[in-house]
Amino acid sequence: MDNKTVKVASRLCMTKDLGVSGNLFGGNLMAWLDEVAAIFAIQITGEDNMVTMHYSAMTFKHPVKERDIVDFYCGRIRRGSTSITFEIMGQCCGKTVFCADAVFVAIDRDGKKKKIEWDSKPLTNREENGNGQ
Repeated sequence: MDNKTVKVASRLCMTKDLGVSGNLFGGNLMAWLDEVAAIFAIQITGEDNMVTMHYSAMTFKHPVKERDIVDFYCGRIRRGSTSITFEIMGQCCGKTVFCADAVFVAIDRDGKKKKIEWDSKPLTNREENGNGQ
């Protein structure tokens, strides 16, 4: 992990999260990462309505077992006029579980793309320093 990432959240893998193989079910991991990515997008942009547009290819690199804690990190922000793109990574037991790029789009009340007013929003510590400090 480079110094331009910040820990956003953690999740505990419980029995209800497991698939038939005894590992964290991939669909549950994908739901967790989508929630964490949405939180990060909202915090960085200051927009109330951000929706998932795209995730890059995702490879599950390491199994997650019951009682394991998955830590989610985001960073490497790229700003668009109506969107934000960033890397999201999950780590567990010192190993990377997955890594992907996420794209979120700002929308208005009618569900149409909306311009993000980057200049009217002060940079957060996360964006200024890249490490949340």
